[in-house]
Amino acid sequence: MQLCFGMPYAAVVLAAGRSTRMGFPKALLDFRGAPFIVRVLEALAALDLKHRVVVLGPDAARVRPVLASVDCTVLENPDPDAGPIASLRLGLGALHAVRPRAVLVWPVDFPHVRLTTLERLLAAHTRAPAPATVPTFGGRRGHPVIWDAAVLPELESSEDATHMGARAVLHRHAQRVQHVAVDDPAVVDELNTPEDYERLVRQINRDAF
Repeated sequence: MQLCFGMPYAAVVLAAGRSTRMGFPKALLDFRGAPFIVRVLEALAALDLKHRVVVLGPDAARVRPVLASVDCTVLENPDPDAGPIASLRLGLGALHAVRPRAVLVWPVDFPHVRLTTLERLLAAHTRAPAPATVPTFGGRRGHPVIWDAAVLPELESSEDATHMGARAVLHRHAQRVQHVAVDDPAVVDELNTPEDYERLVRQINRDAF
């Protein structure tokens, strides 16, 4: 039975990178018949996360058309070289009026994370709210991460996060971070290069038989 988490939760999708190593906008790569960015947003919609913010970067002009019929807020990071924390802060700023209990932050580099994995993460945070709820696979921490409302101000304004990114906040609350072991290697499988993408395509083709 699918879980619906709805209004208490929101999502920020990070897609502002330059995709330099991939050589093509990762947000537009095909995954099971749709662009990465659309697949991510479809998963969030299936979970009934109504407030969905997408942060784009240099490829915004190419990505925006595929989002024209998708219900989401689209922002552009004018300084993508400032790193993911700058994009995250833009996304969180757009959610101030919503005041969610937590925000699921999903980099577009991980489009193949399973819906059941997301359900497990959200259910874990619902049962036992923690500063951050993080998926793990094989003992490695992965993505997406659920950030509780209590730490959103730190993500938005703390000096160490400016320099070190969101991991600075993760380290500060290390003793209270909730790790959720999942049977989903996609949470640690960041897709950065053409070889990574080709591997994903081969896996999809194998699964089809």
